Amino acid sequence: MTTPNSEADGPGPAIRRYPFVSTGRPHVIVVGGGVAGMTTAQRLLERGHDVTMLEANSYLGGKLGAHQEADERVEHVSERFGFRRSRTEKTAREMARPFGSGTCARCDMPGCRSARETDWHEHCYHMYLNWYHNFWKLVEEIGIADRFEPMTRISYFTGPPGSPPLHADNPGSPGTAWQNMTSGVAPAPDVFLHSESILDLLAKPEHADHRLDQISVAAFLRELGYTTAKSRQASHQVLAKAFAAPTAVASAASYRSFLKYGARLPAPAMWLLTGNTEEALFSPWLKALSRLSGKFRILDHREPPREIFRRIQAENDAEKAAEPPSDRPDFTLMPLTALTGLEIDPDTSDFLLRIATLDGSPYAQPAPGRITADKSEIWRFGGQVVLAVPPRQLSRIVYARAKDGPADRGATLAGIDNRLAQSPRLKGAPIMVLDVFLRHPPKTPLPKGIVILLGSRYEMSLYDNSQLWRDGNEDDADLTQISICASDADGLMPYIEQEDGGQVIVSLMLDELSRYIDFDRETDIVPCRTHLQTNAGGELFVNAVNTWHFRPTTTTEVPDLFVAGDFVQTPVDVVTIEGAAMSGLMAAEAVRRRTGKGDPVEITVPDTLPGPMVATAANSLRPLAYAARAVSETDTTLRRTFKRYFPGE
Repeated sequence: MTTPNSEADGPGPAIRRYPFVSTGRPHVIVVGGGVAGMTTAQRLLERGHDVTMLEANSYLGGKLGAHQEADERVEHVSERFGFRRSRTEKTAREMARPFGSGTCARCDMPGCRSARETDWHEHCYHMYLNWYHNFWKLVEEIGIADRFEPMTRISYFTGPPGSPPLHADNPGSPGTAWQNMTSGVAPAPDVFLHSESILDLLAKPEHADHRLDQISVAAFLRELGYTTAKSRQASHQVLAKAFAAPTAVASAASYRSFLKYGARLPAPAMWLLTGNTEEALFSPWLKALSRLSGKFRILDHREPPREIFRRIQAENDAEKAAEPPSDRPDFTLMPLTALTGLEIDPDTSDFLLRIATLDGSPYAQPAPGRITADKSEIWRFGGQVVLAVPPRQLSRIVYARAKDGPADRGATLAGIDNRLAQSPRLKGAPIMVLDVFLRHPPKTPLPKGIVILLGSRYEMSLYDNSQLWRDGNEDDADLTQISICASDADGLMPYIEQEDGGQVIVSLMLDELSRYIDFDRETDIVPCRTHLQTNAGGELFVNAVNTWHFRPTTTTEVPDLFVAGDFVQTPVDVVTIEGAAMSGLMAAEAVRRRTGKGDPVEITVPDTLPGPMVATAANSLRPLAYAARAVSETDTTLRRTFKRYFPGE
């Protein structure tokens, strides 16, 4: 059966032309509602383009987003559309069960179940750095600059419980170099050697062939000759905690990019958001997009619709009703909607897009593959498409057909664009996050901001949300809410597919936490509000060795297809929030050039320290580095000898 706006083309869903009603303006489909996708949408709306945003999750933000328990549930939207259910009721109940949570032996907090439903959970804590110029410009435009608080200090727990924390103030700043060298976080000679190795890396000239991308950070550090195991461990701490990438895997070129921009603006060390990213960042951002649009729609097919989306839609409708009609462009947001296949019609060059309505948020699930499509349709689309999705999702789209039928590489993007065909080579690593509520604060007060657990199994760090989030529940005023991140989750991942695997992961992480913080698991923790997020399927892209030439560029071999995301080739290079924002700006500018509509998109490249100045500093300090190595090795030998003869001390 066909309709005036559809066509029959063999088995499978009918093909419908999109948009269903044309406005005459250029129309762009942005696939993905993370930082890259939101940035692209904002700049295109400002330049008079209609935008449809497809987001596979029920919430915005991607890996920067925040969600609640309702976003994790598996819904059966197929009932609303009259299609056969894809899962049994029993399976649905099992999959909706909170993963890794426990139950209290006795309930002394009657409202904890309802409170759990409103708890916010993030992919991990997020650092916002000074050199994120494009991101900060967006923040100013959205009007949320006051939601960020400067942090000058990174804290460390060394264990055992009760030990006072150590601190590093504005790492990388010359003004705090001596203070940090003598802070006790690591022996002073090794801290100096770490600083000298950074200078030597920054002094390396950049080459067009990206030869540093072919060397791991570990290999580069060992080639220097003066580094020690402890000085190399400092670089490992940075890469493992921030990017889930050990030095043996991480590209020296990407590490250099991260350091060179930070060295130019080292203070404050970072900025932290004073609230969860949904309420403090992405909801205000969505409201800003609604103000840029004439017709604003959120097509949330859940029953009931997500409360935040319902409220933003209602506020927009009220504002628009009080305004005279305008010719501003249309913006349509479609949550729980994914692009699962893409082809190019050889006769018309139109896109054929297979659009799937999902029954749950993929990123919020404990294991990949739990989400299925309850409804699929194919759109014929003659505008521009921006793929702002992570590498795993990009590779699926690149190799998937829109139409039903056998696999055919020639009918997919992989057969058209060889660089896109390399997307499966881009690897990621999950960072597991355990959110815990403590009835009583630890005996040793938790420092404000990021706390690294030195020497911890799973490369763990933590963040006390209750000290920074302004929008917390008043009923939780006496509770301490901490997020514990495991940046090296390889030893935990095998449990996610096993029965009671969540409980095992929670237990292992709490066991490790107890080596640093004094708490009673039976009396201090609120089990039913314990929340584990594995981030399996939502891995963080790893800037691995020799991957630069596999990473996609903004433009593709398909003239109307563009790519955005923190893994796309940009001047920033390293996977960061700024990398995502810059890629979104680059995609918007590429679309603008294609359509010829609107002013050029402004893109800011961060400043760096002058190369000759850095090289001079590295050369002048290098003789001291060999002396520091001798001191470090002598100290290590003495300590080993002492432990051999006095093992109990």
